[in-house]
Amino acid sequence: PITSALLDAQDARLITAEIERIYHDAFSVSPWAKTAGSIRNFATEVFPRHLSHDGFELATARNAEGRLVGFCYGFIGNHGQYWTDYVAARIHPSLEKEWLCGHFEIAELAVDEAFRDQGIGHALLTTLLDARGDDWRALQTLNQSSPALPLYESMGFAPFGQFEDFVVLGL
Repeated sequence: PITSALLDAQDARLITAEIERIYHDAFSVSPWAKTAGSIRNFATEVFPRHLSHDGFELATARNAEGRLVGFCYGFIGNHGQYWTDYVAARIHPSLEKEWLCGHFEIAELAVDEAFRDQGIGHALLTTLLDARGDDWRALQTLNQSSPALPLYESMGFAPFGQFEDFVVLGL
């Protein structure tokens, strides 16, 4: 059986090595094919920075042996943060005002390849969103090639921006 937990930033910091392992396993393959340097940057720069954002929460999934098999996390997104400013510069100003001011940003969702197609991603995202009372939730994924896109759409996320190879969705 898979068990889930919700962690705050302090507890999430304690499992950084496990998060990095899942991130590597999930995103070093197609369609993402992130480089070793990009994965290292996530572990040493991006994830530690995300831990410091207001409202950080991490949903985890562990197998019967206690091994981490997936995670999903987010935080309050605001101007002055990389992703919010990046998206704001690429979408219509009316959409920016509606979606990108104090939204809950779902930053990452990753599931070990051996555990995919078992509903774990859905369960992780549901756990995270159910714990939140935010009015606006936003995320970004690859356009058509993302295996997560059907999951997000099935949960009610709808596109409000598209640029380069990405689609930005909100709920």
